Amino acid sequence: IGISNRVTNENSKCEMRKEERLCIIQPCQTNILKTIKIPKGKTCQPTFQLPKAEKLAFSGCSSTQSYKPTFCGVCLDKRCCIPNKSKMIIVQFDCPKEGSFKWKMMWITSCVCQRICSDPGDIFSGLKLL
Repeated sequence: IGISNRVTNENSKCEMRKEERLCIIQPCQTNILKTIKIPKGKTCQPTFQLPKAEKLAFSGCSSTQSYKPTFCGVCLDKRCCIPNKSKMIIVQFDCPKEGSFKWKMMWITSCVCQRICSDPGDIFSGLKLL
């Protein structure tokens, strides 16, 4: 699970505010192609789910409920799959010896596969040289 940040003025007072939310685009697995079945005749599977619901883990804590999130998939033709539509949910986590907390989380509802793939760690990847 990662944390995404943004600064927005989408509020009733139109004030700049920093927002944080949890997100998970793909599960941490060494070979995701073994998990995903790409349909015959296709080169991409935009989304997939794990076979069973699991508790989410974050910072040594686990979610009180089990979830079966939708993840972005993979392509065999060098395209990449990224979230296309998502919603916000609230997830409660229990921590051993430390109580519990709730945090907003991006919940992917659909992904799209595209040819322009940028490095998600490169904040300047969207810039073009003139």
